[in-house]
Amino acid sequence: MSVSLVQAHKILSSYGVSTSLVFGIVGNILLICVLARQKHPISSCSLYLLSITIVNLIIIQFMLLLVIYSVYNPNPEHNSLVWCKIRSYFFDALIMLYRWYRIASFIDCAAMSSRHVWIRSFSQARIAYRTVLTITCVCLLIPLHLAVYFRIEFDRCVPQSGIYATFFSIYSIFISGWTPPLVMAVCGTIAYRNLKRV
Repeated sequence: MSVSLVQAHKILSSYGVSTSLVFGIVGNILLICVLARQKHPISSCSLYLLSITIVNLIIIQFMLLLVIYSVYNPNPEHNSLVWCKIRSYFFDALIMLYRWYRIASFIDCAAMSSRHVWIRSFSQARIAYRTVLTITCVCLLIPLHLAVYFRIEFDRCVPQSGIYATFFSIYSIFISGWTPPLVMAVCGTIAYRNLKRV
């Protein structure tokens, strides 16, 4: 009995993604419970990890449920302009939040491992609260242009052609592509060197 490639894709998408969804939700909820039930005051690292976990839980539920829905139904992103804009904005904002919370956690680790007291003083929970709030506000504002300039062209949700398409490519490369890994690599290297000196 042969199974077509489309049927195999449907089976893998529905069962594989469903399994990932269940494990992702359970894992993130358990981590949130562990971080939220600490007996000691929350540290800056714990706060960043908690923020990352909450955003990750939202991403898993938002995106994987859409993938499962799209296996058996037409993808609403290709038919509805409103959904195209909403999905583009929220997906980009959530991914940006996830990346920049991670960047903040790497910067915090580099600061925490510093020999200088004034640099270590940046690794405090009250500063982490302000940082998380600032990152949240900025990351929800920056991708607003996606909700304005994304269109459905040839049954695909894409950036509006022309100048905006060029802008979106540059935006994707710098904001989402190069900057997060570079900052994390630099901060990780600094933290490693600081810990090596101890």
